[in-house]
Amino acid sequence: MKEKTCFVIMGFGEKTNYKTSQTFNLDKTYKNIIKPVFEDLGFFCFRADDRPPSGNIDKVMYSNILKADFVVADLSTLNPNALYELGIRHALKKNTTILIAEEGTEFPFDLNHNYIHKYEHLGKDIGVDESRRFKLHLTETVERLLKKPEIDSPIYTYLPTLESPSFTDQEIKDIKEEIKEEDTSVSDFMELAEEAKQRQDYKMALKYLEKAMEIYPHDNFIRQRRVLITYKWKQPNEKAALNTALDILKKELRLETTTDTETLGLAGAVYKRFYFLTKEDIYFKKSLWNYSRGFYIRQDYYNGINLSFLHFFRASQMDNKLKAFAHFGQALEIGEKVEELCKKIIALKNFKDREDKVWIYQTLAEVAYSKGDLNDESTYLNLAQINAKGNSFFKDSYDEQHKKLTKAIQKFNSKFNSK
Repeated sequence: MKEKTCFVIMGFGEKTNYKTSQTFNLDKTYKNIIKPVFEDLGFFCFRADDRPPSGNIDKVMYSNILKADFVVADLSTLNPNALYELGIRHALKKNTTILIAEEGTEFPFDLNHNYIHKYEHLGKDIGVDESRRFKLHLTETVERLLKKPEIDSPIYTYLPTLESPSFTDQEIKDIKEEIKEEDTSVSDFMELAEEAKQRQDYKMALKYLEKAMEIYPHDNFIRQRRVLITYKWKQPNEKAALNTALDILKKELRLETTTDTETLGLAGAVYKRFYFLTKEDIYFKKSLWNYSRGFYIRQDYYNGINLSFLHFFRASQMDNKLKAFAHFGQALEIGEKVEELCKKIIALKNFKDREDKVWIYQTLAEVAYSKGDLNDESTYLNLAQINAKGNSFFKDSYDEQHKKLTKAIQKFNSKFNSK
């Protein structure tokens, strides 16, 4: 009996729905839900980034879409490539195409005619309970369609006599060999890069990212990781590394026009480091501008806490009392909003499953410190340390900004509160 196949249409890594500015880690969906479900049912399940690039990439893609027994298309971020590939599948295959998407996604008119199975991310990740629920739901759906296939293509609904091909046994064998020989997909390279970053082996992290770029040279998620690792590594020197990171932001990530909050946050960080390295005010203003854009577009806590910090710092530099207090007040107001955002996230029922718990606690610690609540700061730092599980990456980042924040608040108080 010929082995059944499932091809998964989706991006990899973290992708953003630009309509809602929500960011999701699609690798979690693929590796924790879709792939296990189909493998447990005896399918050979794969994604485009599992296969090494060779020959005509479009030809390989069309073959996957056309011949796979099942296709699962994740439309959570309304990715144009995924929508295009789904259209091809509907044109070529009458049934066994399963559409899934994040709960609350607003679909174009034509897609609303299709049944879309909804699941829910928890931040970028997916909670354990939701993962279990949706795996069960997806399993039941596949089992039902195996017993009684239903026409799900709009084309075949109106042209029911069309027939479409499937993979031969030899083609399945060849694909497996390709994947086995490569042995490392793009998402694997990204995971290896993240692990290297966590142990602060930035040289190795960049090597893994370069491997990923060879396969997907135009992917913004990989570009963003390159920016982060490049400026963290500081090689051959800090200024040169910052210039390289800024070059990627401007030329490859379209910094001047983007609304991607991850890109804006990275730009804020690069310009902030430029300022503290050179003391040139233009860099401070650009850092403030990019963090502002990132915070006000999506109420993002990372951009928000850094924006608050910059206003505290600016307040300490002002000799004009009115301007100084304006910046100080704005820093406190933004900090309060960031605190509110973080506490709402913590109140979510599946908060324990989030991957960014460390950064949320660290953010709350910084807000608490800026307000003078040292007990709360200590509490949140302890929670961050527990969830960091021995990783010092977050603590180094916190300590670096904490020192600058301390000096800024002390300088502000010595200037104005003693008068």
